[in-house]
Amino acid sequence: MSVILITGGSGFLGSYLARGLADTGAELVTTHFHEPRRAAVGAPPTAARPEALDIRDGAAVRRLIERIRPDVVYHFAGQAYVVPSWDDPAGTFDVNLSGTLHLLEALRRVQPRCRVVFAGSGTEYGEPTEVPTPETAALRPTSPYAASKAAADLLCFQYFASFGLPVLRLRIFGTTGIGKRGDVCNDFASQVAAIESRDDDARMRVGALDRVRDLLDVRDAVRGMIRVADRGAPGEAYNIGRGTGVEIREVLDRLVEMARRRITVEPDDQRLRRVDEAAHVAEVSRLRRLGWTPEIPLEETLREILGDWRTRQPTALAATPP
Repeated sequence: MSVILITGGSGFLGSYLARGLADTGAELVTTHFHEPRRAAVGAPPTAARPEALDIRDGAAVRRLIERIRPDVVYHFAGQAYVVPSWDDPAGTFDVNLSGTLHLLEALRRVQPRCRVVFAGSGTEYGEPTEVPTPETAALRPTSPYAASKAAADLLCFQYFASFGLPVLRLRIFGTTGIGKRGDVCNDFASQVAAIESRDDDARMRVGALDRVRDLLDVRDAVRGMIRVADRGAPGEAYNIGRGTGVEIREVLDRLVEMARRRITVEPDDQRLRRVDEAAHVAEVSRLRRLGWTPEIPLEETLREILGDWRTRQPTALAATPP
């Protein structure tokens, strides 16, 4: 039986990925740093074995690799948000870059044939000169988070080029779905649900609405990630996205139309980001050549997200997303 390891398996992407891999017949091991909170998709699959791990502890990472001897590793552990990276760039690099180094070193020395799928970010491209943006575009990160992911991405390529470690590099654009935190879809939906749950204030506070983003249902993203792991070429980078962009204003309009109350929209400078590129859209021809195509319309995803927030019966406006 093959062994699949998901680092960061209790996070948003990791928990959905664990669900997507639950029926493969492999032994599934997921790691967590904090005690697992409510998973994005309910309880983790019973086939998954949770392991506590601080990815910054190189000795602990090596002990885990020696013990379980994985055949495939999905490396999703990390500091996953842009805004906190401005406050703690050193900590962000410690987790995202040094943690990746510890994993690559352990695999190189213990399990050198293990396929490694690194979860990078579309933010590595910064303000792209070409939209949609192909994997051949320059990496020009504009935040400590994006820079830490770009550095880890290059480190992964170096371990492939220098040691032959079969690493595949994902550059993940705007995935969304039930359980996500800090993205525009859940921020808007949580505010709509909060307004619906009370009788007074019906104001909705928003940041920049003219930005264009590639928004993909996390379940479609997971199918793409698994397809890359199974069929991708080691050393290559693969964008994960829908391949088309949508203006943030359109996302807002769709959710407001679904609301059960009339909503007033107000700009809120506190929701503006320090750096906010005009457009992030993935060019996904490499992923499509592996036989993948998106299946879930954005409208369906938004309805599900709003329905989930309604079940929580929020009583206050959502906090500014991280």
